[in-house]
Amino acid sequence: MSMMKCKECGNQVSKKASQCPHCGAPAKKKAGCGTLLLLGFLGFIAIGVIGSLMTDRADSAESREPTASTTRESSRTSEPEPRPAQAPKPQPTAPPFDIRTVGSNELPSTTTLKESHRFTIAGGSGTTEARVGAQVKVLSIEGDKLKVAYLDGNDSLPHTKTTIEADVSKYREEVQKREAERAAREEQTQKADQARLAMEAMLAEFKWKYHVTNDELTSKPTYIAVVQSINQVSFDFPYQGIQRGELMLRTHPQHGEDLILRVEKGQMLVRSYEDTTVEVVFDEGSPVSYSVVGPSDHGTASLFIRDYSGFVGRMMKAKNVKISVPFYQQGNVVFEFNVSDFDSDRLLNKK
Repeated sequence: MSMMKCKECGNQVSKKASQCPHCGAPAKKKAGCGTLLLLGFLGFIAIGVIGSLMTDRADSAESREPTASTTRESSRTSEPEPRPAQAPKPQPTAPPFDIRTVGSNELPSTTTLKESHRFTIAGGSGTTEARVGAQVKVLSIEGDKLKVAYLDGNDSLPHTKTTIEADVSKYREEVQKREAERAAREEQTQKADQARLAMEAMLAEFKWKYHVTNDELTSKPTYIAVVQSINQVSFDFPYQGIQRGELMLRTHPQHGEDLILRVEKGQMLVRSYEDTTVEVVFDEGSPVSYSVVGPSDHGTASLFIRDYSGFVGRMMKAKNVKISVPFYQQGNVVFEFNVSDFDSDRLLNKK
């Protein structure tokens, strides 16, 4: 059995004993070669692992921390490049004032001195000094100078010493304003004349037309005067389409005098066997009621107005006649007629 010496009492103790049998001190075992080799191997592995971890952390830190060149490159890509400053557009400037371009009709009667100016009084030997703000009389332009009368003498003053530039500019603005107003008045007059001529042309188209026909039964003449309405009307189906009303005066050898209002197509709400009324306005007067009746053939596109003489008498004193007629599903429809040129003598063919 292998033995070792107890370090406390000095007696021999077995290496396998856990304590000294003499003094009871715990035995300290020396590590064997295998144990030392194992510990050394484990330590080597631990050192390698720790070194690897430290290297990875350093690499990670370096990858996160940008370098100076990277930072500069990033800033150049993130910041937009400044655009070159655009030169301001030149503003149009008025040409410099040149007194030589001022016409005699543009000269003001007076102007105001802007600066003190010494000048010689005409006809005298001394000099005097103009007062700022003094009014002087404008006489004429001599070259690039303005000749004015100041106090009791004359002298030529540079125009820059007076308000002549502002005076002339103001005059020119007033002239332009008057010209613009005159042009506007002329344009309005021209438009009014065009409108008047257009109205006259339209009224000329809707003047009375006169006809004479022979009655087939008696061979006697029938006198007719017809005028179309100024306004147009358009009805719903089945009478759709633009049309005008027609006012007719007729003197027939058998039926006498008739006053007829008719349209090309439509359904007037009048009966041939019973009178109804329509409203008529002469010029700007009050509405007048007239009895009307339908034709004997029971047509719906015409009606006969009673009181021929009374209607024609009022019409000959008027320029405009409006007749309101009720139509089926259309309500009251107004027809306007220009009757200013009606001639009763032409109706009866006396001219």
